[in-house]
Amino acid sequence: MRYFLQILLCLCSLFFISAGYASVTQEIILGVDQEDVYGPLLKNKRVGLMVNQSSINKEGRHTIDKLLSEQDKFHFTVKKLFSVEHGIRGNADAGLGDDNHVDKRSGLPIISLYGRDKDGRVRAHPTEAQLSDVDIVIYDLQDVGVRYFTYTISMHHILESLQKYHKQFMVFDRPNPLGNHVYGPILEEENISGIGMHPIPMVHGLTSGEFAHMIVNEGWLTHFDDSNWQAFGIKAYQFPPEDLTVIAMENYTHDLPYSLPVRPSPNLRSDLAIQLYPSLGLFEATSVNMGRGSDHPFEQLGFPSKYFYTNTCYHVDINQQKTGWPQAGKEVCGEKFAAINISDFKPTIRYFVEWWFKFKEAGYSMVVPPQSEENYLDYQEEYFLIRPLWLAKLTGTRNLVKLMEEANEKKLTVDETINYLESHWQPGVDNYLKLREKYKIYP
Repeated sequence: MRYFLQILLCLCSLFFISAGYASVTQEIILGVDQEDVYGPLLKNKRVGLMVNQSSINKEGRHTIDKLLSEQDKFHFTVKKLFSVEHGIRGNADAGLGDDNHVDKRSGLPIISLYGRDKDGRVRAHPTEAQLSDVDIVIYDLQDVGVRYFTYTISMHHILESLQKYHKQFMVFDRPNPLGNHVYGPILEEENISGIGMHPIPMVHGLTSGEFAHMIVNEGWLTHFDDSNWQAFGIKAYQFPPEDLTVIAMENYTHDLPYSLPVRPSPNLRSDLAIQLYPSLGLFEATSVNMGRGSDHPFEQLGFPSKYFYTNTCYHVDINQQKTGWPQAGKEVCGEKFAAINISDFKPTIRYFVEWWFKFKEAGYSMVVPPQSEENYLDYQEEYFLIRPLWLAKLTGTRNLVKLMEEANEKKLTVDETINYLESHWQPGVDNYLKLREKYKIYP
């Protein structure tokens, strides 16, 4: 018996050693950590980096510092930086970016690709002059897999400039923290905006590298005009696929859970917030606060009435008024989300539907007329949906309000309403899933 136990203990020890070894060897290897792959491809090239605070490698070293240290070894030169929404260091709030300036740490010039310049002109596409000393731009930003998260839109814009001025593009690929989830309506052409440019679902299930391949090979790039964003592409304007290089990850699958080591944006501060972002982001169009201006953005919902109390009341920072978010400076009550297992949260329209029902039952007005949306904060105490056109841009469709009203007329329950909405966009999702298969790099 003792001999049997000794053998069993040995086998168990071998099992745990093997399991531990497997976990090490199967560690995801990011694109930025594969210098032996990308280094030779950069030989004799002048490089621009599209980066922010999320651009770090497995050791926490920033991509700027890493590539500057590799210039002599691989014979390339880093010339400048390109910044997107939230700025090069990720300190700017939603809807804000950098001004053009010099990065104090690296001494490199920063070209902002987000917001407006001092003359009010949109800064989305780098100019010919700004690209004149660059042969290739490397994109190394942490996306979150949601169509209205703007980093892939900035990717689209810079690809349009690169195709016009005959430059190359490289992606250091990173995981999609929402994994295989694909959810929501397909973006309709009339709802193209700065938070959505591609005919894909709200939650797209792609990494940035996969997304880049889809944009280029589907012909979605256009000749560009920053004062008039075009539709889904003009085939004559085609980025040469051979000028796009994706440094793919190793040991990654879409089903593999991934915890982000750095906030991808100021208000996505936890794994929970990232998982809830596609579901709670829709409340940007409503009078309900989604945690902005609190210690837990995108982890709670609240409105200034005890009627809506589920398990929390919290204060909204008065400074939210500057950036146009409702209920600034007020105490709001509602629901705070928590999970033992983060994977329990999946993208859903449920929370939006539940709060629609709550407002209707409480006797509030439901939808501000679109012509009044410009002054939406004037209606934040009386109405639920104060930005219907913004909701259309977030969801990609102008039919959502109509479908909600139809569900109310049919006296559908919350669950029945959710099924009613999802059934209307599912055919589009099914078609998209076939398209997605063409561009998946990872199982």
